[in-house]
Amino acid sequence: MKLGADGIYVELAGEAFELRPSLRACMRLVRRHGLTSLLAAVQGFNVTTIMDVLREAAVKPSLLLAEIEAIGLGAVRSRLTGPLAEFVLAVAGIDPDDATPSEPAPGKPGNPERVFAQLFGIATGALGWTPEQAWNATPAEIIAAHNGQTAHLIRTGVLVEQKPGQTADHYTEAQLKQIEAEGRDPAFNRAGLHALKGKERVA
Repeated sequence: MKLGADGIYVELAGEAFELRPSLRACMRLVRRHGLTSLLAAVQGFNVTTIMDVLREAAVKPSLLLAEIEAIGLGAVRSRLTGPLAEFVLAVAGIDPDDATPSEPAPGKPGNPERVFAQLFGIATGALGWTPEQAWNATPAEIIAAHNGQTAHLIRTGVLVEQKPGQTADHYTEAQLKQIEAEGRDPAFNRAGLHALKGKERVA
C-alpha cells in the first residue's frame, strides 16, 4: 500500500470502518490463509474468512452477520467485495492505482511471512521502535521510515553509500571472512556514528 494513500473503508450497520493493513494483521492473515487463498476467499465471499479479516482489522465480525441478516448476502457481498479485495492487495504490497507494470523479481518468489518478519526486525532493531509500534505500523510506513533513516546516515557519513545494484545483504565469501576476522563490517563507519552521537548530545 502506498504511503499516505487513502484509507480502505467498509460500511457496516450504517457506520464506516477503516481496514488498516497493519504489520500484525498482514502477518496473521498470511500465516493462516496465504495470500492466494485469502484473495480467492474474498472474491468468493467466504464469510468465515471475511470475518477473520474484519477481526484482524479491529472490526467486530458480528457486524457482518447482522448486516447479512438485515439486507441479504447479495447486497452485502456487492458492497464489501471491492474494499476487501483492495485490503488484501495492500497486504500483498500491491497498489491497484499504480499503472506502472512491476518487473518480476529474479529467482524464487519471496515468502510474505518472512518479509513481514524482516520488517518487524527492521522496526524494532534499526529504527528502535517498540514491538507494539512495529505491529501497529503498516509495511509501507516501516519501509519509508527505514529508507529515511538510511538516507540520513549516508548524508552524515555513518554509512557508506552502496553502488547501484549492490545490497547490504550480499557479500562475497572473502568479505564475510574479513568481517568475521575483524569483528566489524567495513561498510559501517563507526567513527562517524560516534561523532554523530556526540553532536546529538551537545545539541
